[in-house]
Parts: sequence; C-alpha cells; structure tokens
Amino acid sequence: MVVTFKKVSFSYYEEELMKDVDFSFSIKDKIGLVGLNGTGKSTILKLIMGEEKPRSGDILITGGTRINYLPQDVVVPSGITCFDYVMNSLDKEHQVKEFEARSTLTKLKLNPDEKTDFLSGGQKKRLGLAKCLVTYCDFLVLDEPTNHLDNSMILFLEKYLTRFNRGVFMVTHDRYFLERCCNKIFELDRKKIYTYNANYSKFLEEKASRMEQIEKEENHIKKILKADHEWMTRGIEARRTKQKYRIERFKEMSKIKFQENKDFEFSSVSTYLGKKIIEIKDASKSFGDKVIFKDLSLSLLRTDHVGLVGDNGSGKTTLFKILMGEEKLTSGTLELGETLRIGYFSQHFEVEDDSIRVIDYIEKDSNEIETLEGKLTAKALLERFLFDGKLQYSQVKTLSGGQKRRLQLVKVLSSNPNVLLLDEPTNDLDIYTMEVLENYLNSFCGPIICISHDRFFLDKVCDTILYYQDSYIRSYQGTFSEFLQNNEEKVEKDNQRKEEIKPKNKLTLSYKEKYEYEQLEKKIPLMEEKIRILEKQIEEAGDDFKLITKTSKELEALNEEYENDSLRYMELAEKIEI
Repeated sequence: MVVTFKKVSFSYYEEELMKDVDFSFSIKDKIGLVGLNGTGKSTILKLIMGEEKPRSGDILITGGTRINYLPQDVVVPSGITCFDYVMNSLDKEHQVKEFEARSTLTKLKLNPDEKTDFLSGGQKKRLGLAKCLVTYCDFLVLDEPTNHLDNSMILFLEKYLTRFNRGVFMVTHDRYFLERCCNKIFELDRKKIYTYNANYSKFLEEKASRMEQIEKEENHIKKILKADHEWMTRGIEARRTKQKYRIERFKEMSKIKFQENKDFEFSSVSTYLGKKIIEIKDASKSFGDKVIFKDLSLSLLRTDHVGLVGDNGSGKTTLFKILMGEEKLTSGTLELGETLRIGYFSQHFEVEDDSIRVIDYIEKDSNEIETLEGKLTAKALLERFLFDGKLQYSQVKTLSGGQKRRLQLVKVLSSNPNVLLLDEPTNDLDIYTMEVLENYLNSFCGPIICISHDRFFLDKVCDTILYYQDSYIRSYQGTFSEFLQNNEEKVEKDNQRKEEIKPKNKLTLSYKEKYEYEQLEKKIPLMEEKIRILEKQIEEAGDDFKLITKTSKELEALNEEYENDSLRYMELAEKIEI
C-alpha cells in the first residue's frame, strides 16, 4: 500500500468532518473522491499531503513515495517564466526533458516563455497541473484538475491519465472524467468513506444497492423500536416479566440517527414571455484588431436550451456581457423583449458583506420562488439545494468554495427569471447539486444559454450547440457528445484525404536507428509486463515495508527506463511516418 488511513478523525473548528475513517490505496489505483461540498474532500487531500493533521488516528505513507499535488489554488512565484517554473524540480535524478515541458505547457494553452507575474487564477491552476504532469512521481493527488480547462485540454488530460501507469487520487465533479479515468470511487458520506471498486457508472449502481440495503435495515430497526416502545409504555409490571437486555436494546437503538434521503427534484413555473425574447442581427464584436465574432444572427426561442462552447479566451463570456448590456456590439443590432427577466449566473461569487447569514442573503431580494409545486420559501429553496438549518444561519464567509457557488445559484433562481444565462455553472458544484440543477433546468419554462466545459452537464441539459470557429459562432443541432463525434469524423476524413494525396516518402531511418527501433519494439512490452509484476508484488507485500521499499526502488528505476525508451521509440516512429 502507498497510503493508509487508520481510524482517522478530523474536525474543522467545532464541525466534525470525518470520524474513524479507514481506507488505503496503492500505485495501481486511480481513485475519484466524491461527496457533497463542505464535507471534507479537499481536507482528505491535505491530510495525505501533511498540510492538515488528524484529530486522532494514523496516516501511513510508504517510505520513498513521491507524490505530486495539485491544490485548488496554486501559488506561483513571480518574476519567472512558465517554462522555468515547470523545470524547477528539486529532484536531480529525474530532470524534466525540455521538449516534454514545452509540449505539455502548449497543450494546456500556456506560453512557455510568458512571465508568471500577470497570469490569471485559471492560468496558474493550469501551470500547476503542467508541473504535476511532467515532474516524476509515484502518485498524483489532484484537486479539481478539470477546472479552468476547455474541452480540448480536458481530452488531453483524460488521455494522459488513462495512459499514466502509476496511481491517481483526485477530487473531481466531471462525471465523464470519473467514468473514463478511474477504476475506484471513494464516497465521503456522513463522515465515513465508502469504497467502490468501480468506475462512475458502476458506482451509481452499487450506491443505489447500498442505499436500498440501508433502507431495509432501518425499516427493520424502526419496527423493533416501535414494538419495544409500545412494550416500554405498558407499565412497570409488564416490563418486570421481560429480559433486561430488551430495555438496554431499546435505549441503544433509540440513539440511532437514520439516513434522510430527500427527493431534490422540483420544477419551475412558467412566467410570461413576449413573442420577442432575444434577437441579434448581423452582429460583430472586436477589441482593437482582435475579432471576437462577426456576422452573428441569432433569435432565441422559448424552448431553446443552448450550450455555448469554445476555447478559453474565445469570447464566450463577452457574448453574455453583451446580452446583459455590460458590453456594446461593434456593429449590428441587439433587441431584447420587454418582458425579459434574465437570471445571470456569473463565474465569480460576489457579496458586499460576507458576514451576512445565508438565509438573510437570499431573503434580501426575495422570500419565495414560484414552482409547479406551489410557492417555495427561501428556507425551503435553500433546503432543496442542500443547505440544512444550521448552514442557513451560518455566515456566508464560513462556507466552502462549493457551498458559495451553490448559494449563488439559489440567489439567481430565487429572482424568478424567465431567461437563464449560466457561465460555467458546474464549476465547484458537487455531483449531487449538479443533479438538482439539471432537474431544474430540464423543467425550466424558458430559454437557457449555458457556457460550460462539462460534457455530461451539456448532454443532459442542451439540445443545441453554439460553437466558435474562425471568428464565427456556428450552430449544431444535437447533443454535445454528438457534436464532438461529428467533429472527430470530419477530422478523420480530412486526414484520410491528405494521406491519399501525400507522396509516400522512403524510410528515413539509418541502419543503426532501424536496429534500435526494432529492439525497442521487442523490449517495451517486456518492460510493461515486468512493471505489472512489480506492482502486484507491492500490493501483496502487506506490512512488509522492507520488501515494499526494495521493490518500489526497483519499480521506480524501471519506470524511468520505460519512459525514456517509450519516448525514444515514439521519436523513431514519427521519423518513419514523415
């Protein structure tokens, strides 16, 4: 095992986040940690990294294990280039190769030669991710790695982690990412960790079975409690004839706190929308010489659920600012309906006074929201979005990042909008809250435009995709997955056409290089098999730390040799394909 938690408990101020938690994982595990915001997922990562200390229990890490950590907020020194930051490794044995560092930075859309002084928060997060990926390690610990990544970057990271032959432990709310990158799911639920040897879809099945079993057990206990309660109230004489253990059992069972499985679905009520909602004609927007879009014509219909996608910096948020009247078109016209009431969910949570209580923050503008179920009070609406009584009377500044985003969402919905503009609504939201949001949006009686890189969310909510391409905003009718598939097929066809007209060059390898290529072709599969054998030996070593240390060193050396040989093999293979 690489990391083991034994009876670990942790409290944040007076709030107990976990109690007697037990789990372990090895370098062959790729784990996704899921759970509600504010329950302690990021804290578990900090405990692994030693940034937090448990109140009780032990955290054991195999000696010599190298862990690369990506926190939620990456701190980057100023005055150096992105390339220098990535290359600045204290590990002299495993120096990063220059071409690999530059390639990774480019794929994460960072300029290797740009100074770190003026990077945005999202760029710093991507820079921290780049350093994690290119620096040698036995294990990656990643906190929300897909935040601030556009679709092409997410696909790059997904492919990288799928091929990565060591361990990963990550917190992420990207469900497609969990499905494709993880072979285990850890769920933090009510201060305990539940382990599922499954990817995300299988985890959903197994969790449903676990909840059904809990419900059966609780129903059985409730029947016993009811019978024992009736017996306890019959009178002293009746109780004297019974065994003493029954009284003790009643007292103990009365202390049990039952699971509360609430149904969070609710639907929006229709509000009046005129014939004209949002109409854009022959519009363009530029900043100096930079064209954001041109020749855009768009008429939004009542039933439209639109996903707006494109690379970071392409101008998606700019379009929202134009619709909100915060930016002006360079040319063209924008007409808004008179009955329009826009609910705008921005990327940033802002509050004038963060000492205000959660309930007061919502009631400040509206005390109720209209739904198909009737009117919901601010209190009831907060409960639907998983704010219990205690949280509702907490100060906003005490909330976690994810809880603040959830509160921001409640604020938008409480204004009873008839049009929704959502800018990255799933960032920092946990999976359970996203499901609440998706259910609400699918029943929303009005048009929606969502900026998002969350493929699962887009597939569930949107049936039309607007995408940026060569200074134009184009439209695709269908889901986001269908849009991606359609693009992949186009690229494949284009590549085939190019290949057909491309003159075939002769093999450009020298005799020595050809011999090296053939030897590596035989060697690499043997090394992969040897790596699997060593990983199994470590897994089966139990508490034999001497054997684990010896085998880990051997595995580390073999992994380094494997990486070097694989890179050389790819270099030679590319030469053949020229």
